[in-house]
Amino acid sequence: MLAGLLRLCLAAGLIATALGPAPGHAVDVQFPVGSSLGLVPPPGLNLEGTIPGFRDAEHNVSILMLELPPGAFDAIRGSLITDAAKPHGVIIDERETLFTDAGAGLLSVGNDTNGHRRRWMLLAQMPRFTALVTVEVPDEARKLYPDDVIRKALTTLSLRDAPIEEQLGLLPFRLTDLGGFRVVAVVNRNAVILTKGEQDNIHVVDQPHLVIGIGPSGAAPSRDWPRMAEITFNSLPGYVDRQITTSEMIRIDGAPAYEIRALARDAVTGDPVMMVQWVRFGGSAFVQIVGITTQAHWERDFPHFRAVRDGIQPRS
Repeated sequence: MLAGLLRLCLAAGLIATALGPAPGHAVDVQFPVGSSLGLVPPPGLNLEGTIPGFRDAEHNVSILMLELPPGAFDAIRGSLITDAAKPHGVIIDERETLFTDAGAGLLSVGNDTNGHRRRWMLLAQMPRFTALVTVEVPDEARKLYPDDVIRKALTTLSLRDAPIEEQLGLLPFRLTDLGGFRVVAVVNRNAVILTKGEQDNIHVVDQPHLVIGIGPSGAAPSRDWPRMAEITFNSLPGYVDRQITTSEMIRIDGAPAYEIRALARDAVTGDPVMMVQWVRFGGSAFVQIVGITTQAHWERDFPHFRAVRDGIQPRS
């Protein structure tokens, strides 16, 4: 899980990219809670809770806006063509480049003959993620939401720098002790990146970093937890020449966990670093905490890593 997150961050370079709402529709654009994407919704579609989009529950019409890793663009683009959609019962009748307030995107529109609805997919490469906007309009609601109304709404797609506090509120856990760290970014509503220092680049090796996220563990028996933790650790990108120094089961706030400490080198700079990973097990998911700092600053930073770790609480 965190491997994919770190790849996203490495590909993006600087995690915190300043994004502002498009000037043409800034007053009318609505942004879901914690979302970097927003638009001017057609009348009848409204924000609903923490869903990243808009919904007309009475007529079962929805607009969903997803923020995906940068590499998702190429993977999804192939599904927008007619031959790829046809086996799924979708007959595409429109494909075009749509110019929105957030930039150009690839638009695909067609009729879902299985679901009896009109489907829209807008795919766009943003500065630090891939945007995927999907619209579903049941056949019986097409008079209320005709094509020209949906297309006009999609052209208002806009970007902002989503407030960190909103994003933190969407995480499935709370951070009760930041240990002197500051929040750099919240990713995919299930992970957060922390650092100390002025720069947000995770390759600034002289700044300690923490990455905390949730991953599914299924119903894995406890005897498999050490192996799962080691696989998770070895999947972390960006670091080479790893030498595990300790690897053991521990308990965190009374719950079973697995700790791995290791020496390594940053793959970009070649600088030596020390890493610690804690995987805290429980139920159908696990919490993964990864701390990284220089060897020279290990004794200074490790207690603060542990303070953040011990302050992670489930959101009630």
